[in-house]
Amino acid sequence: MQKSATATLQDPAQEPWQSPSRSVAEYPTEYPTEYPTGHNATFDEEAPRSAFSIIEPPAELSTFTSHLTGHSTDDTFPDGGLKAWCVVAGSFCLLMATFGVMNTTGILQNYFATHQLASYSSSTIGWIPGLFTFFGLSISVQVGPMFDRYGPKVILITGTACYVIGLILLAESRLYWHFVLTLGVLSGTGSALLSTVALSSLPQWFDRRAALAIGISMAGAGLGGVVFPFVLRAGFTSLGYKWTIRLLAFVVLVLCVVGTVLVKARLPKGRSKSTVNLRSLKDARFTWLTLGIFGLELEVFAGLGLYPTYVVMQGFSTNTSVVLLAVMNIASTVGRLVAGGVADRFGRINTQTALIAVGAFAVFVIWLPFGNSLVGLYLFSVIFGLASGSFLSLSPACIGQISKASEVGGRFGLTYSIVSFATLICIPIGGEMLDKVGKRAMVAYLGSVLIVSFGLFVMARWACLSYRWRWQAKI
Repeated sequence: MQKSATATLQDPAQEPWQSPSRSVAEYPTEYPTEYPTGHNATFDEEAPRSAFSIIEPPAELSTFTSHLTGHSTDDTFPDGGLKAWCVVAGSFCLLMATFGVMNTTGILQNYFATHQLASYSSSTIGWIPGLFTFFGLSISVQVGPMFDRYGPKVILITGTACYVIGLILLAESRLYWHFVLTLGVLSGTGSALLSTVALSSLPQWFDRRAALAIGISMAGAGLGGVVFPFVLRAGFTSLGYKWTIRLLAFVVLVLCVVGTVLVKARLPKGRSKSTVNLRSLKDARFTWLTLGIFGLELEVFAGLGLYPTYVVMQGFSTNTSVVLLAVMNIASTVGRLVAGGVADRFGRINTQTALIAVGAFAVFVIWLPFGNSLVGLYLFSVIFGLASGSFLSLSPACIGQISKASEVGGRFGLTYSIVSFATLICIPIGGEMLDKVGKRAMVAYLGSVLIVSFGLFVMARWACLSYRWRWQAKI
């Protein structure tokens, strides 16, 4: 069956990268990368907008905007209003409970390494948070289509139960396999159910402000990364391990309940056509973005997981490592909020690519040469935090930008099921490097991963332009 695409011709009065409402008639093509560019193009009535807009300039004249969607009233987006912003608030709470804890796994890993699991190496302990993040992302390949077909409520209730029960059992863990099953498998599975719904719900409500909405919701992950380290550190000192983890489980429960009440689907149940199939990878834009996100997750979660251990290995106190991680997460929260608005103005892939370059600069120019200096570590935490805030928040917006609204959940699931393998291996690899080849080699490795990710996002941008480079295109 042939697919259809709708492209909108620019109004000369607008900026070169913006698209108005006049539309070119649908053209049957397997992949919407080629459109008529002359004056013989046939126009029809105004077409509905997609979840996001792609700029694909032809070889001549002005650019086109490709909307990967059929004609459906479901693709008219509120882009605001009480219901839409309530979904953002609910997503904020869910991502604070899930990704916020993922951003704190470095504190947990450091505690395990000095207490219950002191006889194990850093790389071995690294499999525990690695599995937590792996399950938190890999299962999304099934959660996405389930959300598209059946709505969010049952999934969120099930995810909350798995996540909270896993944390409660984590408080009773003593042996290595206890930690693997409770935090890694059970809580990781609950996290996948919650975070996938949180991210998949937003593109149903936002188009023009999509990156801003996702940035605000992902700021919850940053806020969790700021609050939870101090809660854990203070709790371990004053309450002990068991009651601290129980307190964490209670906070997570409250956040998940609020998120479950607020998050709603806009598309009717059962009408979504989202399915998980590997044919999505035939879209070069989607493939390049998925590979680029793989690299970003590999670097980010390894950095967050190993940064406290790195700081302690440099001779600084555990309290200093907690403060530095909190500073990075504060900067990351600010970065997510700012990056969302900037991305909606200048393009999501454009903004993400530029911030990856800033992150690589921070690694090679600040962290690598000045990692033994407290001033250098604080400066790195701020700059890298500001840049890396977008690595997680803009990636869903970039994927949604090239997807139909009804297929966003499925594509998120496919992307993050692939990316989950990066989160599984990143901390063990980094921990092994810390043990075997030293701190500087690990930092250089993480910076090199960012350079590769930068190149992959550049390729994704080029593919969005049908491999015709346009510097001013808003993508």
